[in-house]
Amino acid sequence: MSIRDRFDLPITNADAGAVSGYDSYVSEYLSYGANIRGLFEIADASENAPLLNAHAAALHMAFEGAEGWVAAAPYLTQMRAHQDAGNEREQLFCAATNAWAAKDFARTLALLDELTVRWPADLCAIKWAQYHAFNLGDAGALLRLGKRAMIVHDNMPYAHGMIAFALEQNHHLREAEDAGLHASEIAIDDAWAHHAVAHVMETEGRAKEGARWLDHCSHTWEKKGVFIRDHNYWHAALFQIALGHHDLALKIYDDRLWGAWPEFPQEQIGAVSMLWRLEMRGVDVGERWAPVVEQVRCRAGEHLFPFHDLHYLYALARAGNDGEADKFIAGLKQKASASMG
Repeated sequence: MSIRDRFDLPITNADAGAVSGYDSYVSEYLSYGANIRGLFEIADASENAPLLNAHAAALHMAFEGAEGWVAAAPYLTQMRAHQDAGNEREQLFCAATNAWAAKDFARTLALLDELTVRWPADLCAIKWAQYHAFNLGDAGALLRLGKRAMIVHDNMPYAHGMIAFALEQNHHLREAEDAGLHASEIAIDDAWAHHAVAHVMETEGRAKEGARWLDHCSHTWEKKGVFIRDHNYWHAALFQIALGHHDLALKIYDDRLWGAWPEFPQEQIGAVSMLWRLEMRGVDVGERWAPVVEQVRCRAGEHLFPFHDLHYLYALARAGNDGEADKFIAGLKQKASASMG
């Protein structure tokens, strides 16, 4: 027996309470809410539900560090034990999660693309597909998926934020800004839409307007997860740098960009890129590099994402220990050779 979720899609081997918990997770995920980790308790209590365990594994791997794969392992085990019992949509999501676990990100995207063509009502799967499209630098897929979200979810909260960012990444700046503003009218707390509009304003050199825009939106970010809160404040600091307000950018760094979750790779790369930009403008950042480098050293052998690796390498080089940077580069070369077969 299957109970249906908020999008009228069936969930196998989940009772009403579990589906309600899954719906809450979907809402938190789409809105970048701070309570997204509630999914783990739901999955723990629903060992036979393959989709719930697949999403729990995905959420751990989206941490983007090696420990995310470790934490995902028990959920992957439960998912694999029961995935054949799932319906076709669930089996596709499980297959995508298996590909993700194998670090085959291109196949992960391909499977999620197939899933969402067939079930465009699954807005959460579309969001995960966009996550992989962005990480792979596939702007075309990002936009294709954003448009797909509009098939069922036009004028639904957070859907327009998804297409706004996709439009911006494809250089459709006017349409992107319009979509982002519209998304913020539908849901004032659509932090991804705030981010999309900030990208447009950054691209067009509208620093003063961008700073005002993010200041206008920032009161909604306190209930958001670390990633979007950090990242939107990163953009706010970027606008302050462009305006020559280096003291304000440093204050944003100290108050908002470092310290909430230092172990989180996204917080680490945000810190690296902001400190680098400040120093390029001649700003003395004091001892702020030291705790960042300490965390980056824990990532030295992972080589999960090229974008991350470039930031980690810069931090190690900035620390002044040539041996560490050289060892990191050697690891990158080894990873590249292995990937080429």
